[in-house]
Amino acid sequence: MRHMRTMLAVATLAIAANTAALASSSGPTASPFAIQNLGFETTLAAIVPSGSPSDPNAARGPAVSSGSGWWREPASTSGTRNDAIRYRSRGSRRAPMVESPAQLHLGFFDYDGGGGSSSFVAGLRGGPQVDPHIQVGGGFDWVHRSDDQTVVAGDPYTQGGTVITPTRVLSRASANLFPFQLFLQVSGDENMPVIPFGGISGGYQLLFLSAEDFATQNSFDATFGGWGWQAWGGLGIPLSGQSRLTGEVFLNQAAPEREVTDPNGIAYRERVDADGVGARFGLQWGF
Repeated sequence: MRHMRTMLAVATLAIAANTAALASSSGPTASPFAIQNLGFETTLAAIVPSGSPSDPNAARGPAVSSGSGWWREPASTSGTRNDAIRYRSRGSRRAPMVESPAQLHLGFFDYDGGGGSSSFVAGLRGGPQVDPHIQVGGGFDWVHRSDDQTVVAGDPYTQGGTVITPTRVLSRASANLFPFQLFLQVSGDENMPVIPFGGISGGYQLLFLSAEDFATQNSFDATFGGWGWQAWGGLGIPLSGQSRLTGEVFLNQAAPEREVTDPNGIAYRERVDADGVGARFGLQWGF
């Protein structure tokens, strides 16, 4: 029993001496059972090693959580951070500007004072878009017209349920007008649901006339030429992509002519009035 008491006393003294030694080395408030609360700098120092890597493209360190979110510290912890800020283009919702729009159209044309049927019109125009609202370029039209002079040659009769009236063609004439012109066109903004536009053009116009009199067996063929101009205004309805439907009214002013010498040797000039108004409907696209 005495030996047990002696051993307990010695053990107690040893524990007390060890506790005093620990208290003198770690400070008066340290305890072997205390939880150490490390600050942000201490945590960063523990995660990111000191010194700069030899490779400037070394991998970045692990992710660190801060009060505002997650971020990643570069592997180098030297006094300076050099981070590149990169931006990625989000693009534009606006469609790219059409570089060279082209328009294919069909319509009709009525000669002033012609007194006959309207003419058929087909044409094409196109050119570079020098501004989002201004286009310049060239184009041409084909204006075709034909007229027949007929007389009733007999009484109407029925054949197979269809009434047939015999007619006799006395003469036939046709006119083909080709305006070749340079143009300037101004249009509204392409984001509009309906786009207004207007233009003016000028150039050389060729007119081919031909006629035949079946009673006298006489025929006539002549070519006329002269300068003229056009003006138009219309509306465009955008479709998918860079195409749109167009409709316009236009005015044509020209007086093609030719030089003629009669059998007596007298020279004179013949002139044809090609003035008139019409309408054109078509499709415009870009490329």
